[in-house]
Amino acid sequence: MRFIRKNNSGFSLVELLVVMVMLSVISLAIYSTFNNGFKIWQKVNQPLEQQDLGIFFDKLAQDLSNCLHSANIPFSGSLNTLTIPTLVFSPRLKIKSLGSVDYFYDPQAGFVYRQTKDFSQLYNRQQESPVLLLKEIRFFRFEYYYFDAEKQTYLWQEEWLSTGLPLAVRVVLGFNDSDENNQFIRTISVPIGA
Repeated sequence: MRFIRKNNSGFSLVELLVVMVMLSVISLAIYSTFNNGFKIWQKVNQPLEQQDLGIFFDKLAQDLSNCLHSANIPFSGSLNTLTIPTLVFSPRLKIKSLGSVDYFYDPQAGFVYRQTKDFSQLYNRQQESPVLLLKEIRFFRFEYYYFDAEKQTYLWQEEWLSTGLPLAVRVVLGFNDSDENNQFIRTISVPIGA
């Protein structure tokens, strides 16, 4: 009688289970590596509020240092808005010319905008779209420093309607995601203010 020998060259159940466990461990390691890499990429590409805040204060300081007396463009300000007569780049003339820079805060959206207008845009009542400088702002205000000749003292006020220029402008703001007590305060002098 002849016996037929079976070829047992297949995998056993234990071998299949070991391979499955190894594949799942390797897959989990690859997934966690990609997931961590993606989180790091998101964190690096997320804009930092301190960087935006530094750019905002630099722009405001430059505009206030270039501020000038103008009969046609008055310096005016309130708690949430500020208009500065200064030198701005004229897209039509391709040079810096007299104009105004407006800073304003939208409390509903929590955004701070900057808008520039050269003299021809002011004369023709044209406006460019404002540039978003800061977002997620919880509170924001401007204050104006001046010398009160009657009282012979220096004071801060919340609105500037005088014909001259203030001595300094103070900005107080806080971000939405920051601590309740965490606020930023910066005082910027106006060189020709008096």
